[in-house]
Amino acid sequence: MKYLILSVLLLSCCVSSGMASQGAGMLYFASYGKEATQEVIDNPYIIGGLYTLIWSEVEPEKGKYDWSAADAFIERWARSGKKTALRIIWSTSGYWNNPAARRPTPEWVWDEGARYAYHEGSDTQIPLFWDPVYRSCAMELLCEINSHFGANKDILFIDVTPGAETNPYRFGTIHRRDPDYKAVYEATKASDGRTYTDELWRETVLDWINRTAEIVSDLPCLVTLNVGSLKGTNYFPDFGQCAVDHGMYVGQNGIKEGSYEKGDNERKELFERWAKTTKLFFEMVHAAETANTGTLQGVMDAARRIHCSYLNVYAVDVMKSTPGHQTYDSRWEQAMKSGDMYFRSLEEKK
Repeated sequence: MKYLILSVLLLSCCVSSGMASQGAGMLYFASYGKEATQEVIDNPYIIGGLYTLIWSEVEPEKGKYDWSAADAFIERWARSGKKTALRIIWSTSGYWNNPAARRPTPEWVWDEGARYAYHEGSDTQIPLFWDPVYRSCAMELLCEINSHFGANKDILFIDVTPGAETNPYRFGTIHRRDPDYKAVYEATKASDGRTYTDELWRETVLDWINRTAEIVSDLPCLVTLNVGSLKGTNYFPDFGQCAVDHGMYVGQNGIKEGSYEKGDNERKELFERWAKTTKLFFEMVHAAETANTGTLQGVMDAARRIHCSYLNVYAVDVMKSTPGHQTYDSRWEQAMKSGDMYFRSLEEKK
């Protein structure tokens, strides 16, 4: 009997420390150069970290995989009772700080015959996802990811989003700075001679989601959504529903203060409907009180409004909410505490 009481007490301590809310909660966005210190990992308001997988780093040679960095990340967070979410970055931008962003695809994939579009301004190789050689190689990678990580209980989910949040490339960096580039992208031929059309993109993304659902069978999958086309055709509902039909999580990168309060009516209605059957993931648009993000508390309020299950918080914001950190600010901690209370309430409703 005393052992049963002890077990209950230990479970109670775990819940009160914030480490039991693994079906919902906030994540540390471990972007390039933002490795967390131990005090940040132990922040009581986060349930884990998000780790980015770049194909050219994990499979530099065909069939030779290096999971060491990812494994070390997962193990380090697990030692503190925290989880890891994984994100595959297929299409990046050389404007990012990470040098690997210019070459997200291994060189051997091009040697196999796949073709890519090139953006000179950012020195970025952008894959053509409908290229049959590229798709075949990418599906093999997904098989290996499922094999390597599928049995790991310390992983919350993996973001498998095709394209750049279902867009053909990084509009937020490349398209915004170089709007004329889309003509270059449209004219670039894949290995089978096909060039971009909105209809081809829709077919490609839906097929990618369908095939991924079959391959990555041992991990919860996430698809982060955007308008999903180069010419403005709105495929957001199509891509989201396809993912939800496969039991995947869905979400969006770019939540900020005021999101889903006014406007965004179609997306809000879709997310509210999908939230009844799956989990929703959102990532902050930028760090709090920079650009157009608004306050961290405003972001928490927006997450609550849209029934968010997982919120990816920028590293600097988690640091500022961590007591004892040199950048600590009580306003940030209060915001994170507010968010933590919301995510705990989701767990209690189960």
